Order: sequence, then structure tokens, then C-alpha cells
Amino acid sequence: MGHFTKPPWVSQIGGVASEHPVASNVGVEVLRSGGNAFDAAVAVSLTLAVVQPHLGGLGSDLVALTYEASEGDVEFLNATGWAPAGLSKGLLESRGLNGVPLRGPLSPVVPGMLAGLYSMWRRFGSIEWRSLVNYVIKAVEPGFPAGPSLVRAIGSVVKTGAIDDSFKAVYPINAEPWSIVKIPKLIKALRLIAEEGDEAFYNGEIGESIITHVNSLGGVFNASDLRDYRPEWGKALSVNYRGFTVNETPPNTQGLTTLMILKLLEDYMPKGPFTADRIIKYLDAYKVAYRARDMFIGDPRFIEVPINNLLDPGFLRGIGESGGSLSGTGDTTYFVVVDGYGNVVSGIQSLYHHFGSLVTDPNYGVTLNNRASDFSLKGPNALEPRKRPLHTLSTVMVTKDGELKYALGTSGAHYRPQQHALMLTNIIDYGMSPVEAVNAPRFLWSNSELLIEDGYDTTGLNTKYITLSYPGATGVASILALLNGGFKLLYSDIRGDGLALGL
Repeated sequence: MGHFTKPPWVSQIGGVASEHPVASNVGVEVLRSGGNAFDAAVAVSLTLAVVQPHLGGLGSDLVALTYEASEGDVEFLNATGWAPAGLSKGLLESRGLNGVPLRGPLSPVVPGMLAGLYSMWRRFGSIEWRSLVNYVIKAVEPGFPAGPSLVRAIGSVVKTGAIDDSFKAVYPINAEPWSIVKIPKLIKALRLIAEEGDEAFYNGEIGESIITHVNSLGGVFNASDLRDYRPEWGKALSVNYRGFTVNETPPNTQGLTTLMILKLLEDYMPKGPFTADRIIKYLDAYKVAYRARDMFIGDPRFIEVPINNLLDPGFLRGIGESGGSLSGTGDTTYFVVVDGYGNVVSGIQSLYHHFGSLVTDPNYGVTLNNRASDFSLKGPNALEPRKRPLHTLSTVMVTKDGELKYALGTSGAHYRPQQHALMLTNIIDYGMSPVEAVNAPRFLWSNSELLIEDGYDTTGLNTKYITLSYPGATGVASILALLNGGFKLLYSDIRGDGLALGL
């Protein structure tokens, strides 16, 4: 595997790792002009919304962990959206449905991403909002190179035949990898957002256009669903793992699942990173942690999540193993930004599946997420109006003795807690460098199958598995590591189209 790598970016100042070179570069431009990590994160996120519209467009949700160096605090920004007030079990029954459809006008929640970005900027930003958004417009308006993942995603939804004329009018249907494409309707949306902030979306023309379009197709969005929406700030959840403090995103996200896995692995004496022994031990932990997730985690505004119990290995082992459904589909884009002061944003945004609901506003080109499709009809994640679904998005920051050491994240939907646990233990238990930890072959479990990238000794493994040639489609990660001497290392996964860039 040694010959597969990309160069990391190492700097004493700052930089960005993201899933698209243009987005990383816009973030660096903002840092160069005197913006801080929070300003740069807003610009990176909005750029990704245009250059990776299949993964994390303007109709996305976002979660982030933020680290303000002067305070030394890891905080959690929850910009996951809620179900419209009109979306209820009763409505589904009245339409003869036994769940929220995977795609189409009933599948979106109110997109939280823009409200989250605006809230982060109001709290921490140092550059004027309009000029921040103008960095993005200037970078993408003339055209940008279509990454291979965008081209593949367009191809896959075109093949299903599920897209309509408004989708075809927005996206470059015949793009080739790295050909220059334009998405003018999203530029039009960004111009309004530059002038009016998030009001343009939640209480203005973009929102009105979205509501009209979704409801014309049979959706149930209401102006107050958007107008009332607010992101939330809170503390990160953390556990101690072998002397490191691992911070994750609390419910309604599945960040707690990562921490449960780590607590279940604490008594494991590692034998070697690519052994069957590691796979067997981790599988046991995964099966317990995911069962606990499905039994207990939902939107804390609606149900009480017993966090202390769920971080107690004895309690966890007492509840048995997963029989729940776990699929790995879903698409997401992660980014990490660090500035010269040591402020860091570890952020992730997503429409959920490729192009989410496929419902695309004809005026402003916004494609809505399909996150409501993740609600159940019973249990802690049961659908209720204005409830947020159990969310696959989560992100990690690791501190030691109060100092930030690592920030990382990855695409991967329901697999994400496993990927986080793998990469963290690659570093903490197996002594891998940050670059090795991200690039190393992975194994991923869903209850129907076990996927193993080439590179593991599977002797003695009694479970059926599928071998993936390395590097496989096992999620695209990025990492920030804070090294000695004030050096910062940023790296973007070999498995994706992204790049780490800096000052």
C-alpha cells in the first residue's frame, strides 16, 4: 500500500483539508486575507455546496466541533434540520405509506446547514459576511473542475430515471471528470445569501421558492418550518481512551456510537493492526454499540438519552448484540480548518444520499436532503413533527492534557463510528502516523456483510466477508494533527478527490 499516497500539507500557520481542491483553496485565500478558521470554514462549506452538490449542497445539514484556542474548549454546533410540522405518521398512513420514502417530496427535513454557518460566523467570524460569500462566488462562478465523484453521482441518478427537468436544468448532466462546469442557479442563490445572510433562505426568496416547489410535488413544507428553525450550540461529548480525551458530537447525532465502541475496546490488548484478531474483537464491539444506538439514541428534545449508561461497558454488554438494520449508503463531505492562532473547525455536511431527495428548486438550484427517510415509525427515532432524525453525521476532536492533538472525520453514513474508531486506534493503539492512519486498509461491518480492504491477514476469521481491492470505496477522510514546534499537518484521504492546502 506504500505507493498510494498524497502529500500532506505541513505548516506552522494554517490550512484546510477538504474533498475538493477548489474548496481547500478558497479556505486558504480567506486565511491569507486575515480571516480566522471560522471564517475559512464558512467559505469552505459554501464552496463545497457548489463543487460537491451531490454530497453537501445548500439543502444539507451540518454538524461541527469547534475549538477556540484562547478558551481551550471543544464545542458542538448542531445544524441538523427537523421534520416539517406537517410530516407525521398520520400523514404517511393517509397516503398509504408505511414509512418515509427514500426520495421525493416527503423525504427532506428543513436544511440546517446555512443557519449553522451563519450562526458560527456571527459568533466567531472576523470578516464581513458579504465579502466572505464573495470569495466563494469569485472562485466558482467562472466554472470549476467536476470531481470524479460528482460525475459518478450524476451518472448514477440519471441511470435510475428518477430525475426531473428542474434537476436536469441545474446540473451538468454530461460532465466528464475534471472538465470545467458551471452551476449558475447556485451562484444566484449565493448572491442573495451574500446580501441577506441566512434570512434569504429561511425567511426570504430562496425559502419561498423551495416551499412552493416541494409542495407542488406533494410535500408538506410550511413557511414557519423554515422561519422557526434554529441551530443549537452545546458541549461535545467525551471519553478518556488510553490517556487521550476523544470528543464527539452528542445526540441526535451518532457520535455517541463512536464513544461506545471505544469504551468496549478499552480492555483489548492490540495484537497487530491488520490481524483477524483485531477484526473479531472490533466486530463484537460494533454489534453491541449499534444495538445500543438503535435502542436509545434520538433527538434529545423528544426523548431522554441515557448517556452515562451508554458509556458504561458493563451496561452495554448487558443489552446484547445488534439485530437492527445498518446500511452504509449515504454521501457526505468532511472538512477541517486550522488557523495561525490554533483555532480549529472540524465540520461535516450532507444531503444524505447522492443528491438527497432529488427534489431540486428550479429557481435557485437547491437540491433538498432526504434525511427524513432515516426516521423509524417506532422507538427513540420515531417520526414526529419538528423532530430531528437520528443523524449519521458526526466528527471528532482529540485532546491530551487540555491541548488539541487531532481533528478528523469521514464520509460513510452509518459506518462512520466504525471508521472513526479505526482511525483513532490506528494512531493511539498502533502508533501509526496521521497519514498512515487515514490511508490504512479498513474493514467495515453492516449486519448483512463484512467488507475488508486488501491488506488484512484473515486467517482464523470465521465470518463471511467480501474483499475490496485497496483503496476501496470505504469513505473519504481528512485529518489535522498538531505536531511539535507548532507545526500543523493536514491530510486528505487517498480514496477521494480532495486536497490539503495551506499557508
